[in-house]
Amino acid sequence: MKVRAVTLNNGRYRIEFNNSRNKQTVLAERGSIDDLSGMPYVYPVSFTAIQNSSKLRQLFAYGLPCMYSGIKMIDPRELVKHIKNILSNNTASTALTILEKHKESVVGMERQVLGIIEDRAKKHPDISLHDIIKEIEPIYRKRLRKIQAPIFRELEAIFKKLPEFYRSQFEALMVETNSKLEEQPMKLEFSAKEFKYKFLKIKEFILNTPNNKARKALNTIYDVSKNFADKTKPETIEHQKAVLAKIENLLEQSVLRDNEELLDLINTSKLRLSYEEVVIPFSRKSFIYDLSKIIRPMENETLQSEILAVASKLPTSNDNLAAYILKLSAESSDKIIYRILHPTTASIEHILPRSCGGENIMSNFGGATAKMNSDRKSIDLSEWVEIHPEVVENCQKYVDRLIELYHQGVFLKLNIDPKYIVDFKTTVAKQSKGKINVDISKM
Repeated sequence: MKVRAVTLNNGRYRIEFNNSRNKQTVLAERGSIDDLSGMPYVYPVSFTAIQNSSKLRQLFAYGLPCMYSGIKMIDPRELVKHIKNILSNNTASTALTILEKHKESVVGMERQVLGIIEDRAKKHPDISLHDIIKEIEPIYRKRLRKIQAPIFRELEAIFKKLPEFYRSQFEALMVETNSKLEEQPMKLEFSAKEFKYKFLKIKEFILNTPNNKARKALNTIYDVSKNFADKTKPETIEHQKAVLAKIENLLEQSVLRDNEELLDLINTSKLRLSYEEVVIPFSRKSFIYDLSKIIRPMENETLQSEILAVASKLPTSNDNLAAYILKLSAESSDKIIYRILHPTTASIEHILPRSCGGENIMSNFGGATAKMNSDRKSIDLSEWVEIHPEVVENCQKYVDRLIELYHQGVFLKLNIDPKYIVDFKTTVAKQSKGKINVDISKM
């Protein structure tokens, strides 16, 4: 059946239904529902443009598949409820109930971790999710070190052939790195950039929690953190200490006073500003950043690229289970739940990216998991389909589910214009240069 809407001059409109056997025309006032017996879930709608994503977000509660991966997406509002639940009942059995509900949606590294949690939670249902991860952390730490060790040796072999200027700096970096790997106390200068980066990571999580007071307090504290001088010098230390003291005072008076991550960040920063010993965990990202600063003066760009290519072989939490477990071991139970489920949480995807001129209008919106949304970045949709040919099939799954919801009356219930389905078809066809041509005949 084909559907066509014709707007009339008198404030009314006509919806025409065509099939091979007959043609029926229905005339209705806007906002009313006439007797359309024999026509499944047909209703009059206003065809004015929807200028924001709120309508599409409402559909996330109805199990939409990701337009890129086809995975059934998790409603962000449901994730917030899960975090609230684990905060009120922090046991492995509670966590397992939450995770198993979304087992079909959890894939990749997160699926492997879910399997580990399933096994441990059945044996120890009353301990916390955090304790489960901490229990297995030493095993995975050893596994990770075995993978990292030959990569560090390869870098050492390269630097042994370089002038003393580069050798000495790399040796100093490796002394610092080994202390981090062995979790030994060390003296390390405070870095405002590092502080702000870690604060942003904490902020990202808290803004997804159900606590409005926590979000408000966090934004206030974050505004103060912007006052840090970018570089730590003898003349900036007292100012940075003053800013940190103000942050600590705000934290103590807020609902975030017991937030372990913020407390740890502040206490570690205080020690570093006073140049006292502190335990800093190893970070692949920080190591590569420090390494790139050492080799920056090199004139030999080929050698620079070779060194960074070797360093890039260090495992990440995206591609190595041991690295992922170590990352989770420093997290609270609620944040572990967030990290496992967030990659498959539904998000608004701009089919034509905003950075390429894409508008914030319904016709440019699709639904994609947070991970796929992040992975695509601003890649042209046509190129994205070349890299991921399964997107063609998954866009069809996305549309098929939308059509199902339309026929079930969900669009009417939520006051969503079904023209969105037609607009989605048009937009993905245009942006993919014809590679994606979804079938909407079931409408």
